Amino acid sequence: MSPHLDDLIARTKALAKERRYDEAISLATDLVQRYPNEMKVWSSRAYLYGCKNDFELAVADLTRAIDINGMEPVLFFDRGSYQSRVGRFGAAVEDFGRGLALCDHYRDDYYRETLYFFRAEALIELGRKREALQDLSQVRDDFRFWTYKLRTKSELQAQCIGQSS
Repeated sequence: MSPHLDDLIARTKALAKERRYDEAISLATDLVQRYPNEMKVWSSRAYLYGCKNDFELAVADLTRAIDINGMEPVLFFDRGSYQSRVGRFGAAVEDFGRGLALCDHYRDDYYRETLYFFRAEALIELGRKREALQDLSQVRDDFRFWTYKLRTKSELQAQCIGQSS
């Protein structure tokens, strides 16, 4: 990827930070037309769609990014997150699992704990609470993360054993 393209992607992020999403998406759309084989332009536009709560378009763009380079754990984390947001928890579990497999492949733990946490939440939605508890055993006790709201490990564990939190 060229430094010029990096600068243009950075410009989309700057526009998003200013909440100028329509402008950012317009620029990102131009980039995907000009650079259709660059994973980062698709991922960038997916992020922008996510900012506007258009999760279906975000999933579509991340699917294209994965088609270009299916070896990036963050793409599966992001797509799984959006899949959860639209209620496709089975697909989310698959994406989070693929992200975890890539963590193993690269021997890189950067996304591992968060992937387990998100997958546990999706498993709970599917009624697979025993599996969710197994995933949560891989997460620090004080772990908290924003999924659709700020969630904690203890909150998810309570859901698994039928307690309200």
